[in-house]
Amino acid sequence: MVVKDSVIIKVLQENCNKGGSLLFERYYRPLVLFADSLIKDRVYAEDLVQDIFYRFMKERTYDNIAPEALGTYLFRAVRNICVNSLNAKKEVYSELEVLRYDAIEEESKTIDPELIIAVHKAIDDLPLKTRVVVRRILIEGKKYKEVAEENEISVNTVKTLLANGLKQLRRLFANSSVLCLFIKFVLDSKK
Repeated sequence: MVVKDSVIIKVLQENCNKGGSLLFERYYRPLVLFADSLIKDRVYAEDLVQDIFYRFMKERTYDNIAPEALGTYLFRAVRNICVNSLNAKKEVYSELEVLRYDAIEEESKTIDPELIIAVHKAIDDLPLKTRVVVRRILIEGKKYKEVAEENEISVNTVKTLLANGLKQLRRLFANSSVLCLFIKFVLDSKK
């Protein structure tokens, strides 16, 4: 069950440690996935999200946020710190890419953390070769050609294994429009 943002804010104001745990449980994984989609470095994404949580709690930012703005604030903070990090590395995004990430940000606010866990479990249950291809492309963001070379298979085999894996995931998560949007975004970025 997902804890409401109003409850998280209230508990933070009453007991910072308990509220911090609720905040972490609700937002850590979606924020890390979002940050990783921007900077393509899972470990660094985790560091950035932890830094945002630390500053959010240390500065008692939650005292000045309306409960309905909590998710927007956190995702915007992650987006800003990632863009700043990329700019520092001279990896500037085009306006179109920024708009695309804004759309992902909005959609990712609606992702239930339990759905993320279920998707990862479903991927783990795929046949070995299919699982490897799905993980490399959907989770690690690699290109078809990279995956083909790493696994010493053809690009067409990669495409076939990915299609089979996605078909199984779509069947399992037919009622999740967020999953479909995520898959569409990942595949669009491969073209």
